[in-house]
Amino acid sequence: MPRSDEPTRTRRHVRVAVRVGVPVVFAFSLWYVFTHVIRLGYIISGSMEPTLKIGEYYTVRLHDYNGDDSPRRGDIIVFTAADGEPYVKRVVGLGGERFLVVGGNVWLDGQWLREPYLKEQPELAPPVLVAVPEGSVYVMGDNRNFSEDSRDAGPLPLDQIMGRVTRVVWPLNQMRSFGRVQYLGGSDS
Repeated sequence: MPRSDEPTRTRRHVRVAVRVGVPVVFAFSLWYVFTHVIRLGYIISGSMEPTLKIGEYYTVRLHDYNGDDSPRRGDIIVFTAADGEPYVKRVVGLGGERFLVVGGNVWLDGQWLREPYLKEQPELAPPVLVAVPEGSVYVMGDNRNFSEDSRDAGPLPLDQIMGRVTRVVWPLNQMRSFGRVQYLGGSDS
């Protein structure tokens, strides 16, 4: 009885399909993750020191604020400014809030925000009453004396936010994640 080449041919087709299909699926998965879920960013200024230093790479969780979730005070966000460039700042004021900014310090609900991430004591400047419109946030750099932020450009509309910075990934010896900041005696609101 003659042997059939059909099982051998089928195995060959399966091997070719796996050799081609697995890399294609892997490449598509990487493309999807890096265009729809997470991105890498690079720090080019000292406005967020000491939290983020020049030369560090960070991950941005894209569309972190879709649906009912909105930015929280203390979140480090990446947004696109009028010049089309991405910027990294910290959310300090939320839509609908009114507060006082004295230099770079924030007076909210009868007390100063406890901001342990600041690089140094902000320089004194005349107090400014801030009213953040709904659908916006007020952002400032952690290096308040050397940061252009909402004190210069005004509140940031939510639709300009690309996502939330979640961790530093390079250099390897500086890897770290960013959790929620505790404000106002333990509240993170």
